[in-house]
Amino acid sequence: MNSPKTIIPRSESEKLLSLPTREAEQLFQSYGKQQQLEILSATRNPRAREQIYYLVPDCTELIQESPTEDVLQVLDTMLGTGLASALLPCLSNDQFEELLDIAVWRDGKLDEESLDLWLFELAECDRDELGRFLRELDIRLLAALLHGRIKLQDEYTGLLLESGLLHPTSQAIDYADERARAVSDAIWEADHEIFEMLIGELFAIDTEGNVEEELAAIFDAAQADRAERVTERDKAAGIDVTEADLMEKVDLDLISFDEDEAEDDDA
Repeated sequence: MNSPKTIIPRSESEKLLSLPTREAEQLFQSYGKQQQLEILSATRNPRAREQIYYLVPDCTELIQESPTEDVLQVLDTMLGTGLASALLPCLSNDQFEELLDIAVWRDGKLDEESLDLWLFELAECDRDELGRFLRELDIRLLAALLHGRIKLQDEYTGLLLESGLLHPTSQAIDYADERARAVSDAIWEADHEIFEMLIGELFAIDTEGNVEEELAAIFDAAQADRAERVTERDKAAGIDVTEADLMEKVDLDLISFDEDEAEDDDA
């Protein structure tokens, strides 16, 4: 059996990106899986890395075998465009959970603006895939985040919940903005049961005593759960890198890409 040819991953990455698409596909697909992963890891610019993922007919396996931080860098360049929905379905459930634990928390606190962008991208996904991801989310936390944006009329909500007649266009539901409406529609289309659970949690927040205290308790519980998951993943991986170190790694503002360096040299 012939042994795999020796390659220099960064040089191969540059070569692939310089070739016509069809030639690049043929060359990249001639490498073994480990070599492909090494080339992807050596491609520092996430937009270039995305191009290399697309050199195989189905990049699901490559995505799932890539470090979550590397995939996040790619997805981060697409947030707010709806384009991330093309790659999100490639994530495994565990990867999706880890990605959100990295992407939507800052200094141990939930970044609601970032999560809003991720919810928008999820709403653009195929509904079967969205249903899969929704089952990985903390629905009570999702309700806390959407509280104030999906507003319920008490005189209708309880009755409709009991009768199972609640849906996104029900008169009992008002929306503060179009993105909240789009998220609501997408959840309904993906999984009626999860939609009803979400509305039930929103109704519970509004009716269980002090709303602000209830919201604070939900966020505190989510923060504690997330910290436990991060600790367990780090322990399983045998790493001692701090969360601050990890966030620096995936913060695009702190990364100097090859293209940027080339532009600086030309200036």
